[in-house]
Amino acid sequence: MTNITFRHRLSTYIGYIILGLAFGLWAMLVPFVKDRLHVDKAQLGMLLLLIATGAVISMFFTGLTVAKLGCKKTVVISAILVCISLLVLAFSKSIFITGLFMFLFGVGLGMLDVTLNIQGAIVEESMQKHLMAGFHSMYSFGVFFGILIVTFLLKFTSSTYAAFILVGLVFILLLSIIPALLSYGGEKPQKLFIKPTRILFVLGIICFIAFVAEGVILDWSALFMREVRNIKPEYAGYSFSLFYITMGIFRFLGDKTAEKFSIKTILFASSILAILGIYIMLYVPYNIASFIGFTLAGAGLANMVPVTISAAGKYRGSMPLSIAVSAVATIGYFGTLIGPSVMGFVSENTSLTTAFSLIGLLLLIITIISRGLK
Repeated sequence: MTNITFRHRLSTYIGYIILGLAFGLWAMLVPFVKDRLHVDKAQLGMLLLLIATGAVISMFFTGLTVAKLGCKKTVVISAILVCISLLVLAFSKSIFITGLFMFLFGVGLGMLDVTLNIQGAIVEESMQKHLMAGFHSMYSFGVFFGILIVTFLLKFTSSTYAAFILVGLVFILLLSIIPALLSYGGEKPQKLFIKPTRILFVLGIICFIAFVAEGVILDWSALFMREVRNIKPEYAGYSFSLFYITMGIFRFLGDKTAEKFSIKTILFASSILAILGIYIMLYVPYNIASFIGFTLAGAGLANMVPVTISAAGKYRGSMPLSIAVSAVATIGYFGTLIGPSVMGFVSENTSLTTAFSLIGLLLLIITIISRGLK
């Protein structure tokens, strides 16, 4: 195993920024894809399902892939796939081509996400520090700046050219970190499938719900601001960019929080705050309330995924670290599969407000089950 140094830690931070920039670009492209393909919200939900399906399928095998190939090769392969997919999605007018590259985009995202979590867990364990929340904060900052950059570029150019510029930035960052990525990927498992322990399954459920909420806000908030709050398309991204900058700030502080409070306390308080933010966003009838609501929801959701991923490394038992992290992340990513796509069907038959209300109710499950954790 490679001796872990600060440069490996830094490469992990930048890797999460890359992941965040890709998500931020995609969030801004969603309304343009909808308009370009002339699909309704239910049809868009079906297309979004392809992204999550690709992510979940790839995540099943990423733990094994990383153990065999190492983090470096897997990050490079998955990041390049993400870049190519985003470029195609930025101009495609064919539902078939769009659907295919949404699936491939999901494959790349799933692999990149899990691989970065595995590298993060290895670095965290080797340095014997709480680092996972800080790593995930870079993802949130990446999403924020991705949204901010594209929002700025849309004032001067088309969504297609904006996508090409941001993908170019992602590629430059990728080239900068390749030498410092871990060639090691964790202990190789003896079996292809290892049943998660009970605690890992519970952590996976919490991760699942957090991913549902985060995925729905990522994919549907721009439409909510446009259609419910009647905000101009070029300004719709500012609302949930607040969500991600707040997530980034609270995740940046999350490692210190994890040192002082138990996972039970963090998850309980976080879920209450996220629920409060979502309902303020929905039911206080002023645009400023949406900004405040997104901010509170971002603060609440910030540390749910990092603390569960970090806990997976600690409670893995005899399971290899790469497989434990992959198992929790994969269970969690089913939330990305189910959440945004179901949101499309619910909102098409009721309203976006009703669909978002259900997310608040779902978060109550974390409030309840977190009380049973240590």
